[in-house]
Amino acid sequence: MKLSDAKQGDLVRIEGFERDCDEFKCKLEAMGLRRGDVVKILNKSFFGPIQIEVNGTKLALCRGQAQKIYVTKL
Repeated sequence: MKLSDAKQGDLVRIEGFERDCDEFKCKLEAMGLRRGDVVKILNKSFFGPIQIEVNGTKLALCRGQAQKIYVTKL
């Protein structure tokens, strides 16, 4: 499933990124988001960014970014 499909409060593991997103993947890695990381969905409203926590760091991703990240629910 995609990160954008996860619900508030879910714990998910990053499995990979959409193909042809090398620049996007580098940007996420610079922010500390890597394959295998466990992510908690902190806030997900109908509009606005998806707020997550990964490795003790809180981040906000727009929905377009979240749709390019594949995850597995834990």
